[in-house]
Amino acid sequence: MSCHGNILNFIHSLPPGAWFATQQVLNLGTREAIDQTLYRLVKCGYLTRIAWGIFTLRFGEQTFEPLAVAIFKAKMFKKKVTIHGLDIARRIGLIAEPAEHPLYSVYGVSSCFQSQKREITLKSHSARKIALEGSSIGETISALWFLGRENCDFETVQTALRTLSKDDIRELGQSADRMPGWLTRMIRYGISFQTG
Repeated sequence: MSCHGNILNFIHSLPPGAWFATQQVLNLGTREAIDQTLYRLVKCGYLTRIAWGIFTLRFGEQTFEPLAVAIFKAKMFKKKVTIHGLDIARRIGLIAEPAEHPLYSVYGVSSCFQSQKREITLKSHSARKIALEGSSIGETISALWFLGRENCDFETVQTALRTLSKDDIRELGQSADRMPGWLTRMIRYGISFQTG
């Protein structure tokens, strides 16, 4: 069977609306033939290119959540993506600057790519920072850590603490291993005013 036929069979084996990456079809022909086939399928409207190397079947006008695109693309390269501290700081009211384009943290090499005329940036961070994902405590640490020692004052810490429950604040005070020493001191100082 031709590369074109192999790729169509692969696409038809996917659930409706599923995404796939070029990497997943590399065994179905030569790289040149695969790239040509995918290019033609996008050009004729059969596929939608979500981002470079990521596709789905075309079902009318579609928009794709930038975080979902970033996670899918990173997963293809065995990377982990999380929401960047800047976006968390913005969401919980620590900074007001508008978002220029979607920015995410990744454990691995930094990169940028286009998705629906939007630039998505994956910025390299340590495994320690990436591990903060998934809880309000981790997000608070990530946001304050992003601001840095120079921009993280008492009022900023108080604003961040107001977004947490009493149980979360108690746990945050005992999470020194998850953050740098300067931030541990700032948070414990801020907590002492809330509970004192």
